[in-house]
Order: sequence, then C-alpha cells, then structure tokens
Amino acid sequence: MLSLNVNPRAFAYVLISVTDMDQALDLWATRFGMEVVVRRRGDDHGLSRLWGLADDDIVDQALLVTPGRQQGGIHLVRFRQPSSAVREGAAPTDLVPKSVDIAVHDIQSRFAELEAAGFKFRSKIGRFETDGIVVHEVHMNGPESVNIVFLETEGKPEHVSVKGYGVAPQVIATTPDNLGEKAFFERVLDLDETSYHRFSGPEVERTIGLPPGGALDVRIFGDSDYDYGRLEIVQYERVKSNDLYSRAQPPARGFLSVSFFVKDIGEVLDRAASLQQSRGIGAMRAPTHDHGMVETIFGRARMATLTSPAGLVVLLVEQPKG
Repeated sequence: MLSLNVNPRAFAYVLISVTDMDQALDLWATRFGMEVVVRRRGDDHGLSRLWGLADDDIVDQALLVTPGRQQGGIHLVRFRQPSSAVREGAAPTDLVPKSVDIAVHDIQSRFAELEAAGFKFRSKIGRFETDGIVVHEVHMNGPESVNIVFLETEGKPEHVSVKGYGVAPQVIATTPDNLGEKAFFERVLDLDETSYHRFSGPEVERTIGLPPGGALDVRIFGDSDYDYGRLEIVQYERVKSNDLYSRAQPPARGFLSVSFFVKDIGEVLDRAASLQQSRGIGAMRAPTHDHGMVETIFGRARMATLTSPAGLVVLLVEQPKG
C-alpha cells in the first residue's frame, strides 16, 4: 500500500490513459520534471475488473508526482486496445473532463521552449485580472487531446520542479451547474471552496476560445492549506455545451477520472447517500459502487466509485487504519 500522510481534501492522482507510455513519461517526467513513484508493467486484475475490462486489458501504468508534493499527481495507464480520445473533436466549452493545469516559473520561457520543441498552442499567452489577481495563461494541445494549461500568477511563486513546471496544482472539468457540483464536493468529499471567480471580456474570449459575450463561472475545490490536488469546476455561460462525459470510460484515451485517498470510505458513502436523499435526482450522475477490498497499483485497499452530478468519476482508495 502506498504510504502517505493522507490529505483527503486533495486528489491523489488524475487518471490519464495514453497510447505510448515511453512518450508519456518523456513528457511528464523528462520534460516537466515529475518523479515516478510507482511503475507497474503488465496486468492489474483489480483495476481491470473494477473498470469492467478483461484481466489483460491493462498493460502498463505509472504514478508520478511533482517533486516535493505527495498528492496532486498523474496516474498514467496504457490499455491493450485503447479506444478514441475523450476530447477528440470536442469544443472548448463541451461538458467533459478537460484540462490539467501546470504552474510555471517564467511562462514566456516555458512557452518558447515548448513551441521550439514542436508543441502546438491554441493561442498566445493571455493576461487577465479579477479581484486584484493577475494571471498569465496559455493553453496547449497535449497528447490524447488533453488540454494542458500553463499558468503563472503574479506575486504567487508556485512549487515547481527543477525544470520550472509544477504538475498538477489542479485539474479542470466543465459542468452545466456549478452549484450542483459545489454541493457534491463540499458535502460528500468535504472539500473547501478555495476560490470563486467569474471571468468575461475580450481577452478571456481570445485566450480560452469563447464566442463574443461568453463568460465562465470558476470554482476551485480542495484544501485551503494545500495548493496541489485541487479540482477546478467551470461552467460556461451563454454558450452551447455538448455533454461528453459518457466518453470518459476506460479504455478511452485522455483524462478519465480522479482518485482520492480517504480515511474512511464508509463515511464518504454515507454522506453521498445523505446528499442523494436531500437533493433527489441529479445529486449524482450514477449510483455509488463499493468495490470492497481490491489489489491494484495502489496496493490492497478498500475502494469505491462515485460520480459527480456533471459526470466526473471519483475513485476512492481507503488508507489502512492505525
């Protein structure tokens, strides 16, 4: 079992399915400076069965974190026969697990070195301000159609690797109803709403790819005292959004789900049942699943699956007591 000082308010890993593990490790570890915590080649019967796959459908996995961070990492998995990418052909505003944020030092230099290496960006670096906070941001078309967002906040030097990249302070999912997601993440997972902002205007439209008059409601959930492993939930306003969450199922490629290490799965499931009873239909997209004790890349642990109202899948891994 992975040994961590568990922070149940920070996600442990974001699951990204890849077609080429060596290429993925070259990006996340070699270029961005993440460190490999666990590498597992071959079958993972526990996860395969949990995901409804055949025992030999998983062929390679790796868990990575930004040096100095224990949570907010990347779980890379390669399937024997990967299917299409979750975000293939998706519009920026479609409802889907969308982006991985990467905090950087000197965004101009990071942009230049990545562009020189052949990576493609959706726009030039944008600058926008809200409530006195100035953010420089640029979006890159990452492998498997995962949107990668590089950002630098003025006056807030983020924790990064020696390469100048910090993966992943947060990941981004789009929703049709941020207040419904707020109820789920606060009442079921007991997360803090660490920030709330509404962005609009021509600069935001250009940087993010919104139509004229578009805006977005942005809420970030996690631990107010731990700046990695947060979930950024985005609701686009006055734009058309297609619901693509059904695509985010193994063995699809791309950003599929997030995992949390929790101290008591029973307590989380009880809170989920309470929310479902109080809010009724729509409180969660799908029923909860208690998988019991499962042996996986995380070790032997009790595991369960929840799905947020929008459709984001959350895998719970219970840490051993005592």
